[in-house]
Parts: sequence; structure tokens; C-alpha cells
Amino acid sequence: MYQTIQKHYPDAVRITELETKIIIDLVQKKLDLKSTIWATSFCSDEVNNLFSPFYDLFAGPGPFMLGGISGLPFSGITGMKAFLSHAPSHGAVLILYGPHIGISEDGQIGKVNRQNQFASSTCCGSLVAAVESLKKEEHLPMNNPLDYQQARVIEHLYNKRESIIESDFPLKEATDVAYQEIHDKLYNILRAIKPQLTDLKLYLIGGIVINTDWAIEDYFEIKNIEFIELT
Repeated sequence: MYQTIQKHYPDAVRITELETKIIIDLVQKKLDLKSTIWATSFCSDEVNNLFSPFYDLFAGPGPFMLGGISGLPFSGITGMKAFLSHAPSHGAVLILYGPHIGISEDGQIGKVNRQNQFASSTCCGSLVAAVESLKKEEHLPMNNPLDYQQARVIEHLYNKRESIIESDFPLKEATDVAYQEIHDKLYNILRAIKPQLTDLKLYLIGGIVINTDWAIEDYFEIKNIEFIELT
């Protein structure tokens, strides 16, 4: 597992290391943790319920869930505006975002062994299914309210279909593409509402969550850190 993580995500850090970095960064910027709220744009998968110390450190206790399956910020402008309206007066906002990928203890990409399961299961299930749809050139109907989010996931990946299916590691490539789509969509949402925002400090950290087998600590590869101060 560790060799696979090192090969594909050489800059990945343990979740506890990322937690420590975030806290130190906020303190160094003289931000009051109890006047900070936080949100995630991660996949709905329960393995992404990370960062447990933040529940006690920040206001909320949070997090506000901006993401749907795969991590795309399906809450959109309305959800982002709702979240930001919850920020304490003169407070700060932390947003963590990105897709996730499983790497099991035996080094399988796209698999993790979950608690009390006898066999490994897919991770991220949405992206695994999307890759299979891309291979078959299968489109889900956008007007199907019962699987709308997955149809949107496939749509977001389709422009990179060839690079994904021709990759030596299609799921890893799809995860990288998903990261960029999540990043772009999140920033487009923030740009759309920026004129309405004042007296707010935003701390954004984007990357890829690397889930491991149950009882083994997860990792995170940071791809973007940005601090935005709106006056």
C-alpha cells in the first residue's frame, strides 16, 4: 500500500499531518478557530468523514456538505451562499475539496476494505462506475431524477475520455480529471457570488483524498492552497 501511494501520490501526507498544518496556518494568520466554520466538497462516501478534531475546534460544528457523489459541489450557488451566510461575524471559512481514491493494504487501486466487510469494495464507486461508462461510451439520461448526479459526473469526465481509458491507470487518471473539475466548479461558484461577500476570510485547500483499509490512516495529496481576504 505505502509503495503504491508513494508511486502515484508522492507528496501525500497523513490526514493527521494535514489537520495539524491547517490549524497552524489558521493560528499564524491570527484567525480565531471558534469563529471559523468549515465545509467539504468531498464524495458522499462515509469513508470521507475525516478531520474529526475539527468538530470540536471550529464553529458549527460542521462540516457543511457542498459535495455530492465524486465530490463535485452539487450544492451550487445556493448551497455556497447558505454556507457562507453561517460564518460568524468577522469570521473565517475553511473549505476542503477534491475527489477520493482507494488504495487497499495490498496495493489495489480503487479498492478499500471497509469495517466488517469480508471483501474489498470500490472507492470511489462513482468514479469507478463512470470509467466503465466511458469505456462503453454510455451516457446516463440527464433528465432521470433518480441518478442525476452520476449523469453529471460522466458528463464532466467525458471531454477527457480518451486520456482516461487509454491510461495505464484509468481510475487514477479519472480522479485527476475529477479534481480539476471540482476545483474549477468550486471557484466558478465563488466568483459568481464574490460581489455579495464582504468581511470574510476564505481558506481553501484542494487535493485528493487517498482512502486506505479500515483502521489504517488515510492520506491527502494537496494540490491547491489559497487564502482569500474579502473586505
